[in-house]
Amino acid sequence: MGLEQRETGNFITILGGRFCQRVQAETAGATARVNKLGKTVHEKYYDSFTGKLVNIRTQDGEYGKSWLFSFQDKGDVYHLQLSYSNSFAKAFLSMLPNVDFDDVMKVSPQVKEIDGKKKSSLFVNQKGVSLKHAFTRATPNGLPPMEEVTIKGQKAWDDTKQLEFFYNMVQTQILPKLPKITTPAPAQSQADKDFADLTGGEAKIDTGDF
Repeated sequence: MGLEQRETGNFITILGGRFCQRVQAETAGATARVNKLGKTVHEKYYDSFTGKLVNIRTQDGEYGKSWLFSFQDKGDVYHLQLSYSNSFAKAFLSMLPNVDFDDVMKVSPQVKEIDGKKKSSLFVNQKGVSLKHAFTRATPNGLPPMEEVTIKGQKAWDDTKQLEFFYNMVQTQILPKLPKITTPAPAQSQADKDFADLTGGEAKIDTGDF
């Protein structure tokens, strides 16, 4: 897979606006960090990766529900794991109707601070063209809006219907188009363990801009 400074290991997530991969302590270029569980982990960071999307699935783990997006480049398979309600995940899902699943894609995350608030963005490029969202506020194309709800006296934005929409879209429209993966998907217990080590055990809920 087209990760710069490729190393062994097949789980990645997004931390601080970059792709993060857990590696062994002795790996060249690894950075040590104490996560929110108090555990020292060693990671490498990447600005982008390239690969062909070969599978999407969800899983329920000790630290909440998550998406697992599997990418393959030649013999390597990497699994991008993101919390189920997450702005990066929803941005990627929103671009899927515009993806050519027979071709590789380049994926790049970004986090900027604007007026004191962090703004998350995800860019997907194929054949030199930046893909656009198939669902936006101006043209939702069937994507339900977020709903304002009151929980224990506090107002919050709920994206339950949006997530149901994306899940159904993946099952009925996206998975049938994906090429077959040539290696087995990771076991759920291992995927959840790696996700916990990368994120510190916190399944962050990030509703983003949708």
